[in-house]
Amino acid sequence: GGAAAARPGVGQGVGPDRAAACRAASAADGMMMLMLSEGRDRMAGFRGKLAKRLRATPAIPSAIVATLRTQSPTGEPAYFLQVIALTFALMAAGHGVQHLVYQRPVARRLLPPPAEPRPGGSILAARFPRLVAHALLTLVGMLLATLIAFGLATALVPEPTPMTEKTVILAGAGYLLVWAIALFWRLVMPPGASADAGVAPAVRRLRRDLTASGAVGVALMIGTIWLEALGMPYDPHAVLVALFGLLTVLATVGALYANRRTVERAFLAGRPAATVAPLERLTLRLWLPAVLVYFAYALATLVNRLILGWPTELPLLLGAYAVAAAILAVYATVTYATEWLFHHRRTLWRPLEESREGAADGDGLFPDTPRPATIDSYEALARRVAGILAAAAGVAVTLSVWNVPRMHGDAADKLISIMTVCLIGYVAYHGVRIWIDRRIAEEGPTPGVIPGDEGGGHGSASRLATLLPLVRNFILLSIIGAILLSVLMDLGVNIAPLFAGAGVAGIAIGFGAQTLIRDIFSGAFFLIDDAFRKGEYIEIGAIRGTVEKISVRSMQLRHHRGPLHTVPFGEIHQLTNYSRDWVIMKLPLRITYDTDVEKVRKHIKQLGQALLDDPDLGPKFLQPLKSQGVIQMEDSAMILRVKFMTRPGDQWEIRKRVYQELHALFRREGIRFANREVTVRFAGEATATSATGDPTGGDPVTMRIGEEERTLAAGAVLHALGEDVPDTKAAAGRRLKP
Repeated sequence: GGAAAARPGVGQGVGPDRAAACRAASAADGMMMLMLSEGRDRMAGFRGKLAKRLRATPAIPSAIVATLRTQSPTGEPAYFLQVIALTFALMAAGHGVQHLVYQRPVARRLLPPPAEPRPGGSILAARFPRLVAHALLTLVGMLLATLIAFGLATALVPEPTPMTEKTVILAGAGYLLVWAIALFWRLVMPPGASADAGVAPAVRRLRRDLTASGAVGVALMIGTIWLEALGMPYDPHAVLVALFGLLTVLATVGALYANRRTVERAFLAGRPAATVAPLERLTLRLWLPAVLVYFAYALATLVNRLILGWPTELPLLLGAYAVAAAILAVYATVTYATEWLFHHRRTLWRPLEESREGAADGDGLFPDTPRPATIDSYEALARRVAGILAAAAGVAVTLSVWNVPRMHGDAADKLISIMTVCLIGYVAYHGVRIWIDRRIAEEGPTPGVIPGDEGGGHGSASRLATLLPLVRNFILLSIIGAILLSVLMDLGVNIAPLFAGAGVAGIAIGFGAQTLIRDIFSGAFFLIDDAFRKGEYIEIGAIRGTVEKISVRSMQLRHHRGPLHTVPFGEIHQLTNYSRDWVIMKLPLRITYDTDVEKVRKHIKQLGQALLDDPDLGPKFLQPLKSQGVIQMEDSAMILRVKFMTRPGDQWEIRKRVYQELHALFRREGIRFANREVTVRFAGEATATSATGDPTGGDPVTMRIGEEERTLAAGAVLHALGEDVPDTKAAAGRRLKP
């Protein structure tokens, strides 16, 4: 005892925090051991139940015979087989009677005529009214056949036992389910659905295989339900249900795998795989793996429930049919409503558009051409929404079929709210984008406009088309931000700190990125002032080009020779726009002093009128070619100037033609262009030597001087004409005195 008290780490030497930590660790270890013990117990129980079920497998045939013998009123197992055969015969008789008295004379006449899909429309939507009518009329026929069959059964079997009644009901239900499956696939893939002779046999084979696999699945599942109702022992019955479920899955998956190419061709509906939307391509790749996963999970769930002794859920095949029916029904309904709405809109607007545009083209506002897979119209958006709603319906039915525990209270409300917000945001995003893109296409320049030879093209966009891309980006970003904030709020995230942080970040950005803020505000004011538009040819300092792209902080200019310049808005101090309204082109002409100026003026006036009468060039003039008279007198020539007014970008083509016509006119009328003359005086000489012409390659120069003087004279001429003196003669040129 004294030794224990002397040690500080034992007993009273332990602190309260450490003691609490030790107790928490001990509790955690105990919980872990308890969980491991429970897990081992559950695994042991699962293995025991599995072994018990497997040991009952050899007893399945004897258990079936014993069950039938025990429940048979006659003590013979064949009694129930006779009842099943009689039920099938009565159902077939009822089927035949309703076909003669109802389906052929009544139902066929009530069916609407088959409709071909509209150009660019969906085949399923075009057949939707007939499919719905066919399904409803067939349901009436099935009810009539059932009443006839059960009436005959009541007459033939006056006092059936309870087991006999169950057998008749289940056999009749199985017959009706097989009939319904055959009807389902016949409605989805009706005869003559494809005009392609090579596709029709494949479609018939797919319909036959799916109907056969469905009939096998219904027969097996109804058989297990019937044996359970007769009181078959659980262990052999559980093994039998698992085996029948496996056969059902193999039959269905095998039918789909054998006809997978036909399913893909039906999904594409004649479209090349490369032209469909990315989501459709993903569906095309994943549909078969998704089916395999669905049935694998379904079979695993069924086997697990059978081993543990839990109640089994809805049969696998019926669940798959319920999912497929929900997807097709929702998609066909929404698609049909969409096409009906847009068809009536076309019907209402087409006469007005044809009266405006004329019926020569025949396409009007809504051309009857197949639309691309991208979302470029409200109709394409509606079809995409139809696909989303169909997928949501399939997921909901799948969860309902497999009895997945549903969320209640706040969790369910939050999930529904998030899905609703995302769907509304998706529709709003693409709706706004489609509307603005259409306005841009209406307001934008003609595609393929090329600037003039020296820039200044007139194919510019309107002011609205220039501003709309920026407005579109702002609105789309706002929609995305609103969706994210709504989702965060539904998830319970406090967004007040986010706004506070955004405010602080905005202040920091404002101080640290003053140049960026200046660019943004400068660009906003330039756009408000309508200083430039997309497609216009402008000059900013030493940079010229056509406006190709406008962003928040800069724009891109394409020079007429090809280079692309990026100019921040904050760097623009002076901007010259060469693409607004009109351009005046002035052309100077050098003529000799002996020219009759009045004669030249009259000829130029006549030439201007002739150019106005030109069918190609005349409409491009805003003011005709006219003479401005002599504007300058030089030593060797009079400077006469002509001018014309045209639209921006057309001046270069007109200038070429004007120079060509003036040259022909002056040559025809004997009007001479004046050459430049330079007089060179050499120091120490009493006489002057005159040099005329262009010494750099024009008219030959005639001088009665030596080689050195010739070099000096050439340098003087170049200097007078504003040309550079060659390097080899620079020294001599520096001694010249022109």
